[in-house]
Amino acid sequence: MRCAISFLLALFFYFMVITRFSAQDADTSGSLSFEIAEGIAKFFYSFSEHDASDVLTLAGYFEHPLRKLAHLCEYGVLGLFFAGSFLPVIGEVRLNGGKGRSLYLTCIFTVFILAAFDEFHQYFVPGRYASVWDVLLDTFGCALFCFILYMIKDRKKNR
Repeated sequence: MRCAISFLLALFFYFMVITRFSAQDADTSGSLSFEIAEGIAKFFYSFSEHDASDVLTLAGYFEHPLRKLAHLCEYGVLGLFFAGSFLPVIGEVRLNGGKGRSLYLTCIFTVFILAAFDEFHQYFVPGRYASVWDVLLDTFGCALFCFILYMIKDRKKNR
């Protein structure tokens, strides 16, 4: 049970971190993601000759997909924390006729609500906007990560 509590605490604090990043204004958020994209571009160009404009151009291509990948992964991890919080409580994934499935569906629905709340919150941040597509991407990230967890747990059970 202590394991479930630690996952629950991690879930809470991790969501607070996500909310904190969402509270950044557009300039701060954009510069952070551009710095990361610039680092990736520098890495790719480290194998060949390049100039600063090449790095900035490539970083510009990376920034938007990188932001969306971050959405997918951060809410995927949030979903794993949620599932980890309640898996020890219900036991095996398919215990008692599929309670494991209902856990994962509850997890996905809860992360959908949290993602919608986060986007709503972001609507009030200067220069930021709320996006239904981001909520869907966040939910898909949770569903994907939880599906992978579900398959791993199911495979272990069948061994």
